[in-house]
Amino acid sequence: MTERIIPVDTSGPIALDLTMNAGSIRIAVDPALKQARVVLMTKAASGPSADAIRNTAVSLNGQYLKVRVPDVAGAMGGTTIRVGGSGVQIVGGNVYVSGNSGGKVFINGREVTATGPAGSAATPVTATVHLPAKSVALIITDIADTVVTGTLVRLEYDGVSGALAAERVGDLEVTVTSGSVIVNEVTGSLDANLTSGNLSIGAYSGNAARLNLTSGNVQMAATSQATGRLTVSVTSGRARITGTSRLNVRRRVTSGYVHIS
Repeated sequence: MTERIIPVDTSGPIALDLTMNAGSIRIAVDPALKQARVVLMTKAASGPSADAIRNTAVSLNGQYLKVRVPDVAGAMGGTTIRVGGSGVQIVGGNVYVSGNSGGKVFINGREVTATGPAGSAATPVTATVHLPAKSVALIITDIADTVVTGTLVRLEYDGVSGALAAERVGDLEVTVTSGSVIVNEVTGSLDANLTSGNLSIGAYSGNAARLNLTSGNVQMAATSQATGRLTVSVTSGRARITGTSRLNVRRRVTSGYVHIS
């Protein structure tokens, strides 16, 4: 295993700027935390993934933390398939199985076991970021899956594919080429641009929202606290938005299905 702990020598909220094209990103916002911390980890002790962790560029300017994780050499992208609690990730032609709770793995009808040590092949890199309260984050990725727990004041997410799941965000700005974005609650402004994929907002209580959908699906529920303008532009795809009676709704639909109530 290779692990790199990146301490942040400043106290209080952080503006995180993280670019990481593959692997997984975990962001946890903790109100009791005084200083941010970043941990990069992969199962391989050596090889391209370990090199990527060692070569990660980090800079801190005041409260602005910039992290650039380089692409893993030899990895041609990744695909993650989940069934229940299990996950299968393909990175650079290598297959990794996790969380199968003791289940067996078969390849070409033969059982394989995980008894040997991790070699020097490309293995998924995980970035775990611990942030104090009132922090903001900018995440740029191609295929990494991103999970945010706690509350971010602002989240900007630019993803080619992969998935974003977040609990609570103040201002949310997302640009998605494909993939999935699920946010339980948005309390501030919302700006979303989807070329394809899926966007789901469980509870929107902000004051300005713009949804631009070229294809894919959007589902959002506005609360009684939501105010201001809601602008929906759909070239194709499906959008279903409820709870908009208090909002100033503007819509433009070229094709597809739009339901606003």
